Amino acid sequence: MSISQVVHSESDRELIRPVVGFVGIGRMGKRMAANILKAGYNLVVWSRTLAHARELESLGASVASCPKNVAEKSSIVITMLADPKSAREVFSGKNGLIEGIQPKQIFIDMTTNLPSLSRSLANEIEKKGGEFLDAPVSGSIKPASEGSLLILVGGKKETLELAKPVLQTMGNRIIHTGDHGSAASMKLVLQMHSATIMVSFAESLAFGHILGLTPSMILDILNNSVLKTYASENKGKKVIEADYSPQHSLESMTENLDLVSDSAKDARVSMPPLLGLAREIFHSAVTHGEGELDFSAVAIEVEKIMKTKISRGH
Repeated sequence: MSISQVVHSESDRELIRPVVGFVGIGRMGKRMAANILKAGYNLVVWSRTLAHARELESLGASVASCPKNVAEKSSIVITMLADPKSAREVFSGKNGLIEGIQPKQIFIDMTTNLPSLSRSLANEIEKKGGEFLDAPVSGSIKPASEGSLLILVGGKKETLELAKPVLQTMGNRIIHTGDHGSAASMKLVLQMHSATIMVSFAESLAFGHILGLTPSMILDILNNSVLKTYASENKGKKVIEADYSPQHSLESMTENLDLVSDSAKDARVSMPPLLGLAREIFHSAVTHGEGELDFSAVAIEVEKIMKTKISRGH
């Protein structure tokens, strides 16, 4: 499908849907791509792990031979990759997306990425006549499956409007954060906040337990006060029951905190102090073999540091 089929009005959208490319079929990506298919779009996919692409092929997607081939066959291209290194390679490497670029083609990078790299990719793509949005998501496997992710978008508003129908298949709230790189920045702020709150919550349970309080009572009181948080409401019971089945892995969160550190260096500022301490604890948890568990398993590391036990099952 040519780029001319990226439509420009609501009536056009009812008649023509662009072919969508999707690169990066991991735990989140495959669920997001499946929702695009469910919405009736033609989908072209590529993954380093062919079995992941074949899974979507069984649902109706076409499998491309390389990222360049995805770009050649699509009007809107979405990437959901593991890290900035993967994003740079997929976009700019041999047989990468940029080699297959078409005029006014829209690239949407949903990777948790460095703001500086998002701006660099936007510059490369726009020089070749394409359009770029950085559009990382907030949410884990459940909202990815349900199509209810929060999607943050940096880039031109008019480009966002063209891409919005596709984005709405994956998320139920889409927020324009500003220029290129702004959404990538906001995603790192969210990860920073989530990690420090998770460590603080685990410490609160542990310290209260040392003082003779039960973790379940602490949790109940927190969740019935103005101090309730995402950590206490969504992770609290699981921490107490030592249910660390992964929604967002501890290893992935640790890598995200490393991106915050890298972004601080890019901005020539010091690492935020609380985050620096939280990052050390997350890295220690990965070293101790907890990386594949949910990021709330940082509570296991807090138990070790504070020499107490807050979960019933661990």
